[in-house]
Amino acid sequence: MSRSIERCVALAAVVMIPLLLAALPFPAVLAICDRWPRTGTGTASPNGLADRARRWLAHGRGPWASSCLTRSLVLYAMLRQHGHRPRLHLGVDGDARSFAAHAWVTLDGEPLEQPSTVGEQFQPLMVHGG
Repeated sequence: MSRSIERCVALAAVVMIPLLLAALPFPAVLAICDRWPRTGTGTASPNGLADRARRWLAHGRGPWASSCLTRSLVLYAMLRQHGHRPRLHLGVDGDARSFAAHAWVTLDGEPLEQPSTVGEQFQPLMVHGG
């Protein structure tokens, strides 16, 4: 498959997934990400895809807010597009007064574009994929 088709499918993830996240329940969006078309040639590295997702979703470059959840879902779909088996993690930190939530993606147990201790900082609420 040509590189231009691969890029178009990846760009579709960047545009569609944030919009779907605003319009559909989370499980429906996750199911769409799980069925994202496989078009990657295997030449893009996981870190390169993570960098691409981060750059393409940079604040102010679309009709959505770039959050960790948005970036993680897009990265999850892009990794699946290239035949990888990523895991999407949702976790929380703190208590009822000072609460934080975070989403991140791992591949082979290693977080992408996150500190290696992210899984220790946030208590897991959900892990999906693999």
